[in-house]
Amino acid sequence: GMIRHPADGSQWRKIDRKYKKHFVQETRNIRFGLSTDGMNPFGDLSSRHSMWPVALVIYNLPSWLCMKRKYIMMPLLIQGPRQPGNNIDVYFRPLVDDLKFLWNRSAQMWDAYKREYFTFRAMLFVTIQDYPCAGNTSGQTVKGGCACLQCMLETASKWLRYSKKTVYMRHRRFLPAGHHYCSNTRDFDGTVEKGTAPTQRDGRDIFNEVKDIECIFGKGPSSTSAASKGGEKPFRKKKSIFWELPYWKDLDVRHTIDVMHVEKNVCETLMGILLNIPGKTKDTLNARRDLVDMNIRPELHPQERHNGRQYLPPACYTLSAAKKISLLECLQSV
Repeated sequence: GMIRHPADGSQWRKIDRKYKKHFVQETRNIRFGLSTDGMNPFGDLSSRHSMWPVALVIYNLPSWLCMKRKYIMMPLLIQGPRQPGNNIDVYFRPLVDDLKFLWNRSAQMWDAYKREYFTFRAMLFVTIQDYPCAGNTSGQTVKGGCACLQCMLETASKWLRYSKKTVYMRHRRFLPAGHHYCSNTRDFDGTVEKGTAPTQRDGRDIFNEVKDIECIFGKGPSSTSAASKGGEKPFRKKKSIFWELPYWKDLDVRHTIDVMHVEKNVCETLMGILLNIPGKTKDTLNARRDLVDMNIRPELHPQERHNGRQYLPPACYTLSAAKKISLLECLQSV
């Protein structure tokens, strides 16, 4: 009942059903996972040099082997004075051409164990990256009101007046129908949740939306400048080069977020709030003012004292000094 390997997922079985004769019959055909992210090779954050290694993971191997270093290939190494950004497709071109060749025309490979030649094919099963890079590889905007890679135009967002940031709301619609949280207005945003979760978009429908988008690489009019002149920021920045792969429209999940960034960001945020770390906590005066603006959680509204200073009433997660020390001791013991 648990997904321990991509082979346990529905997308793997979907490929098995759809391409049984073309791809699946030969068990030595490879399904790749592609991962990329920027790094600084010199360890100096102020250096004006960017390096983007692109790694291919072989998912045919068992889970305890596929992430080992000796089984990971690096087909590309993108270097330059700045990160590739939206132009990353230019660097992906040779890799995509090879993947198209290995799918459409195949290649004769030698099996050293069985001492025989076989017809080899390969496919790109999924991409893995952090959220900003996911916007570059998918072509979808990952900032603003429609930033979710799955919800897309059905993303529920709200601009906070005092915190000056976009937050994403209506998470209760993903709960089962009739859940008691859906009618709970006091502990959430003051509304009753009547909506349902966004349905899974079919890859062919998304392809029909992006197939006519003209890709303009290089330095040109940015969407930010267009928005500042009164224009609306486009939902999709480009048609990703991966749509050229014949099977890409048949995949349910094409771009995923790596676990490291999710764990790191969520953990840092929680610890910053619990320990009330200056510069890290999200429970600030502006956040409390946004509660006033939204007319929710009156017990947490800031109170002005006679000396003109603002007092923030403690929340349910506010820890005393002794409890903070106890928490740190528990984490240290772990």
